[in-house]
Amino acid sequence: MPSQTFFNLPKEKQDRIMAAAREEFFTHSFDEASINRLIKAAGIPRGSFYQYFADKEDVYFYLGDQISQRMIEGARKELAACGYDPFALARKVLPQWLDEIFYGENAAFFYRKIDMLHSQQVPRPKQAEDPLACLSAQEIAGLTAKVALQDRTDLKFLLHSLLLAFISCLSEGAEDYEAGRPVDTAKLAQVLDRRLSYLENGFKKKAD
Repeated sequence: MPSQTFFNLPKEKQDRIMAAAREEFFTHSFDEASINRLIKAAGIPRGSFYQYFADKEDVYFYLGDQISQRMIEGARKELAACGYDPFALARKVLPQWLDEIFYGENAAFFYRKIDMLHSQQVPRPKQAEDPLACLSAQEIAGLTAKVALQDRTDLKFLLHSLLLAFISCLSEGAEDYEAGRPVDTAKLAQVLDRRLSYLENGFKKKAD
C-alpha cells in the first residue's frame, strides 16, 4: 500500500506515476520490471519513489488493487438492480469480468500475471482478502436477506464459492491461452452459468 506521502501528492502526479507503473508491468514480467525505467517514465527521483512505495512489490500490488477495485465498484453498481440477489449479480457481472480479463483494456496485465503464475515468478499477496470488506452494511444486509443465510460467515462462504466458480473458468481460459488457443469467453460464460446453477440449486439429482 502506498504511503500517505503518495496520497498527499496532486492527483495529476499520482496518475503519472501509476501510468508509468502500468506501462512497466504491462510490458514486462514482475522479475523483469525495472524501477529505474518506471521512475524515468514518471519523471521522479529514485528517492521519491521510496517515499511513496516500500518496494517493487508494493507498487505492483497497488496497481493490481486499482484494477480490481474498478471491477468491484462496477459490480456494486449493479447490486441494487439485481435485487441484492447474489446469483443474479454473479450471472450479470462475472461473464463481463471474463471479457475484461482476457480482452479488456487491462488484459496485458492479466496475461502477464498468468505467465508469472505459470513460471511461479509472481509475488504472493501478504494476506487473503475478505470479500465483505468492500461492501457496506446495507449491501451485506440486503444480500443476507435475499438467500437462506444465518450470518455474515455464511455470506462470506457463499461469496467465496461464487468466486471459486469464476476462478475455475478463469483457469480454463488461462489453460487455453498457455496452449496458444484463442480464449472463448462466451463458452466460458456458459460453463460458469452451469456451475452457478449447481451452487444455487444443489448437486443432488432430482428424483424422477
